[in-house]
Amino acid sequence: MTSETVRTVLRVPARRTVVAVAGLGVRLPGAAGLSGLLVPSALRRFAHEAPEHEYALAAATDAVAAASTRTPGAPGAGGSTATVWASSTAGLAAYAQTCADIPEFGPGLVSPRRTAHSAFTAPVTAVSVRFGLDGPYLSVTGEQDAGAHAVTEAVRMLTQGRCERVVVGGSADTSTWRSCPGGDPAEGALCAVLQRHTPDGGGATVRPVLRARTARDGVDAFVRSCLERLDGPPDHLVLSAPATDSRAAGALALLCDAPLLRVEERLGDLGAAGGVAAMVTAVALTAAPGPLEQPGPRVLALALGSGNAVAVEVTSRRKGPR
Repeated sequence: MTSETVRTVLRVPARRTVVAVAGLGVRLPGAAGLSGLLVPSALRRFAHEAPEHEYALAAATDAVAAASTRTPGAPGAGGSTATVWASSTAGLAAYAQTCADIPEFGPGLVSPRRTAHSAFTAPVTAVSVRFGLDGPYLSVTGEQDAGAHAVTEAVRMLTQGRCERVVVGGSADTSTWRSCPGGDPAEGALCAVLQRHTPDGGGATVRPVLRARTARDGVDAFVRSCLERLDGPPDHLVLSAPATDSRAAGALALLCDAPLLRVEERLGDLGAAGGVAAMVTAVALTAAPGPLEQPGPRVLALALGSGNAVAVEVTSRRKGPR
């Protein structure tokens, strides 16, 4: 393995880029809140199909409501709030339905409100408009790494002072526009409200570790680079990767003495939303009760696509028994 197997795209700067998790929203079949993320679920799809933007809105509503109970600076309460969203279909299913309805019903008989839902920025637009968020906003599409990339972009916006808070999430539906070879297609959405300062001295914090472009055999080097950037060994590992890809899981098993949780095995293949699911699952792992004001578990969350990999570190300070 040569030193050029992994080409670093983003390195952690000298100043620590840690932000707080102010609120979370989980809308997945078989996963009621954070606890549902930690156990396998046989249910992958909702009983009634809904457009992807509706899953996004539901998860964002939960996250914003949770943030509002913890801090007066929640979205909608003043200050700039950005929106970053990862999507696998990006409104293509709604677009296809609109294209089919226009010739069938004729001009002027298809609701103009469908336009925003069929744009390639459908989920992020729906969330931003519903809550009156003033931006900036960013839509990210792709594979599992896209969701983790959305998280790193949210942290970057906060640490650069471009906003006070970020509503960051990921969503997926089971449209035929999605391709999940070898996986179990799942649907739903997850969302987090991130901000620069911990609202009450506790809770989870998120720090980008590494974003890299991986070559054929570069996963081992990527995992090693991530471990070198942590302040200590991880207590847990969370991985989101295509179901047919065992490279990252093998590398983690060889290099880390920590239990591994795979998003796709528990929640199904969420595509681009998998990276967000990895981060939110890591937060769930840090939420266990423990000694008052003692550091909680350190969780390394990784998301792997066909050519890119992203890792974030999630830690917490416990607030005592719950």
